[in-house]
Amino acid sequence: MSLFKLPVALWAVICCLPALAHGVPTKWASLHCPSNSADGLPTPTYGSEQIVFTVCAELNISAPLIDVYNAILDFQAYPSWNTFVFAVDLPSNVTTTPTDSYAGMPMTFHTAGVLPFFNTTSNEVLTMLDSTNLDGYSLSAWRYDNSLGGLGMRAEHPNVLVDVGGGATRYLSFETYYMGIETALVLLLKGNLQTAFEKQAADLKAYVEGS
Repeated sequence: MSLFKLPVALWAVICCLPALAHGVPTKWASLHCPSNSADGLPTPTYGSEQIVFTVCAELNISAPLIDVYNAILDFQAYPSWNTFVFAVDLPSNVTTTPTDSYAGMPMTFHTAGVLPFFNTTSNEVLTMLDSTNLDGYSLSAWRYDNSLGGLGMRAEHPNVLVDVGGGATRYLSFETYYMGIETALVLLLKGNLQTAFEKQAADLKAYVEGS
């Protein structure tokens, strides 16, 4: 192991310890957007320790849970409705989404609105695929991947869907950012990210409801 890779590996272990240490499972169906972004929400990979801030959007969609779930994971369709993540690069072994989407799948998101006048890209890894469970919710998630084992910044974006009855689904979409070298810079963009998440939620609602 090179001298560079050694501190990266140690950082990855240290970063993961808080998430592994949680003894109480997160009640995902009970989560809501916090009134203060500093009161961050936990994520499947990194837990609830060392959170810096969370951006979050929440609304009800008049469609069955499975339809919303499939729309979120149909990355190939994003250009047709998503004005925030307007394109997604997928690996060559993925021919059809959401059918071929899998945990561990690498992706590159092309985004608009994070920086003024410029589009941005972000490497992501799909971390969670849970379409149905006995608690009446579904969970999907992906995390930021800087190829340095979390050195620089850790962030994860869960999507929690709850069946609220009457053919409607509560959609909770958030991204939590954790302590890291790059996080202070991203903190300056928190307002833009919050606006982008709210617009993405509205886009998804319009797309799934067919309006």
